[in-house]
Amino acid sequence: MSDSDLARPDPSDPGRERDAVTLLSEPIAAAAVTRLRHAVAATARRAGLTDDTLEDFVLAVHELVTNVVRHGGGNGHLRLTGDGVSVTCEITDNGPGIGDVLVALPSPATPGHRGLWLAQQLTDGLTIDSGSQGLTAVVTAHLAPKGDDR
Repeated sequence: MSDSDLARPDPSDPGRERDAVTLLSEPIAAAAVTRLRHAVAATARRAGLTDDTLEDFVLAVHELVTNVVRHGGGNGHLRLTGDGVSVTCEITDNGPGIGDVLVALPSPATPGHRGLWLAQQLTDGLTIDSGSQGLTAVVTAHLAPKGDDR
């Protein structure tokens, strides 16, 4: 089976269960940021993301990976999964967490601090679990339905 032949279950079938498959699982470290971005792009493309959805998803994941390096203790883990309907990336770190999470755009005078906001804006979903043991951020992008010429 080729990469373009990945089965895409019918999302309108409420009786079917989607089994997510791990497509990529890699440690995060400063020296790996560029390599991870390229790996996420290639893997998400093979899983069926295309065009703007692919670019937006890769940028969102890159922002989250960069946050791990800058704010999350310097290292963590990335896990990319797919279920034929969507692609999901889970980013974890062992940093101090961020307390109550407010994903709002900071004022224009505030440098930086736009990564979580961008990740939320660029994907179909962002969830964050933050605690004393670190942070887990999960972003999801839905695949275009078959025959959609977006």
